[in-house]
This record gives sequence, structure tokens and C-alpha cells, in this order.
Amino acid sequence: MRLKLIVAGVIILLVGIWAVVSFTGSLTSYVSITEAKTCGAYVQVMGEIQHQQVVYDTDRQLLSFPIKDKQGQTMQVDYTGTVPGNFAQATHVVCLGRYQGDAFAADQLLVKCPSKYAGEEN
Repeated sequence: MRLKLIVAGVIILLVGIWAVVSFTGSLTSYVSITEAKTCGAYVQVMGEIQHQQVVYDTDRQLLSFPIKDKQGQTMQVDYTGTVPGNFAQATHVVCLGRYQGDAFAADQLLVKCPSKYAGEEN
């Protein structure tokens, strides 16, 4: 009986350690554009979409656009995939990826749209 408790305790401890390590490994930190350009790690960057410079290559499914942060820094973002459905209405975007060469290679885009209730008059 005591052996079963020890084995069960060890298994629970190992599962707990595995869960903590897995969770902390999946965290992606927010950084500024300046930090994203220098760190080389997988990060999240948020910025305002510069819609006048958005280019989408349908053959390669490559979406390229610059973003601008609160400090006025800009960065080119390259995203391969389909354009998110509400990208045209979005004001800001969170890009997940890493800076490579002369652009941020994003593998995920999380668009931030203005509230449909903002500025509504009654």
C-alpha cells in the first residue's frame, strides 16, 4: 500500500513539473519594435497598421505591411497565409514571429478592430 502511494506521488510530481515546463515554454512576451529587431527571439509585437502601404501577393499568399508603435518606430511585417477576415477594418495588429533579415516574419496575426459601438450617437 505504501509503495502505491509513493509511485502515485512521483507520477503526480512528474506531471506537475512537465505542465509547468510546457506552460512557461509556450509564453511569448510582448516587446517593442526596437527590441524585436535586436533580440532574434520569437516574440509578440503590437502596432498600428499603415493601411496605405499594405500589399498582398495572392500567388505567394504573402501579406506585407508596416506597423508603427507608440514611440513612432516602424517595422515591415511579412505574413504568409490568408488575410484575416477583418484586416481591412483593423486599426492595430499583434504580430507573433521573429525579425529576420529586414522584416518581421509573422506566423500569426491577431487583429484589433475598433469597437462597433465606439463613437455611436444616440
